[in-house]
Amino acid sequence: MHRNNYFNKNVLISGGSSGIGLALAKELFSLGANVMILARDENNLEKASKMIESFRSNQDQQMIAISADVTQYKKLQSKLNIDRPIVDILINSAGIAYPGVFTELDQKIFFDVMNTNYFGTINLTKIIVPEMIKKQSGYVVNISSLAAVIGIYGYTAYAPSKYAVRGFSRCLRSELKSKGIDVSVVLPPDTDTPQLEFEHALLPDITRQINQSGGILSPEKVAGSILNGLNKKRFTIIPGFEGKVLYLLAPIIGRYFFNFAVKKQK
Repeated sequence: MHRNNYFNKNVLISGGSSGIGLALAKELFSLGANVMILARDENNLEKASKMIESFRSNQDQQMIAISADVTQYKKLQSKLNIDRPIVDILINSAGIAYPGVFTELDQKIFFDVMNTNYFGTINLTKIIVPEMIKKQSGYVVNISSLAAVIGIYGYTAYAPSKYAVRGFSRCLRSELKSKGIDVSVVLPPDTDTPQLEFEHALLPDITRQINQSGGILSPEKVAGSILNGLNKKRFTIIPGFEGKVLYLLAPIIGRYFFNFAVKKQK
């Protein structure tokens, strides 16, 4: 990592109390950044704060925990209307997944997943980007998924929300570049997080068999790949070798997964 890229930078991370968001918070704090983590659960925020503090690199750093729900725009605005540093780097990492067969999933699940993954990203970005525009600098990082590259059986609720994040990131990049603001979108593979553990308990058998063909990365490995990508200002960041292969061979692998799912249903 290039320490100078993050030293004294002000970073806001949604979903910062667990998984990829927490791994990024710890790594960035160790590099001298001022870190603000945002999540719903106050107990998880408290635990995460203690973990992040153990990575403190200097006494002047700020570590702020904000309890807020990214799906509640007005309340989110109010929660962020506090005495805090102007954000240099926004990382939209809050997300949920709920796999299942389309015809068996409750209608509410589709709205809940889209509200958190897509509109949650929109809401936080809408609040923070204007302050970046005022200073003509900043970085917006959106966590999408490799599920936004290949449509996989069992992800009719989750994958479209991540496709939306990917599309939003492309459009946002074209609007903000001239204002001195960079945008990156991250396409991580399966990552060893509490969310993945919850997800695996709900996977349809066909989805489980498809997922066995890929590996699982640690949150720390994903966080390291993300920061390396940001150092190089890459728009699309794909952690892990297998993820890069899947991305490059998406049409071929997607066709294989499709045929596999169809065959298994016969």
